[in-house]
Amino acid sequence: MSGSAGGGPLGGERFMGVDLTASPSRATAVCILSTGGEAVFHEARLNEEILELASTITPACIAIDAPLSSPTGGKGLRLCDREAIRVGIRIFPPFFGSMRALTARGLELSARLRGLGFEVIETFPSGAQKILGLWRCGERRAGSLSRGLRRLGLKLPKSLSLDMVDAATCAYVALLYKRGLCTILGDPSEGLLILPAKAARPTLQSLFTM
Repeated sequence: MSGSAGGGPLGGERFMGVDLTASPSRATAVCILSTGGEAVFHEARLNEEILELASTITPACIAIDAPLSSPTGGKGLRLCDREAIRVGIRIFPPFFGSMRALTARGLELSARLRGLGFEVIETFPSGAQKILGLWRCGERRAGSLSRGLRRLGLKLPKSLSLDMVDAATCAYVALLYKRGLCTILGDPSEGLLILPAKAARPTLQSLFTM
């Protein structure tokens, strides 16, 4: 696991965002978000590194950018995917092309994290960014998205990659979820997708007065 970037010592409740890659050959960006808004970033390649980080940090919730369940029947779209598409969020079936490897890894990682007692949710950062008004159309750019997250109260380093921005978005969704400010798509028997509620665009600071 590589070093971290951004933020000072973390205290209080913490939330973990994971922009999971399909293969350990590519680094996975992980963001740890504290109740003070500080964001600390890590890179991990193996699932074991992510598990070790979670065990060290003990986050209140872990949000992962990857399918964490299989569709009924083993192919096609899940109900949560269809509901996301209906509200204008483009999403691919869990076992479509290159998504197959990502889904397999997401299933394994989430099962192991839940086995350790962590609350784990599935989210989709580009969809969350769209709902939060950080991105509307065209190419997603790390600079503009990170500026939008800063406006929400996140304390981020100056230069972020798009993977780091997505990991921070996941961590923010985990926070919103624990504050009851998310929309839950799908059926629990098949798998749920968690996104910010359209009406919920509070600043990070206001969340902690609730």
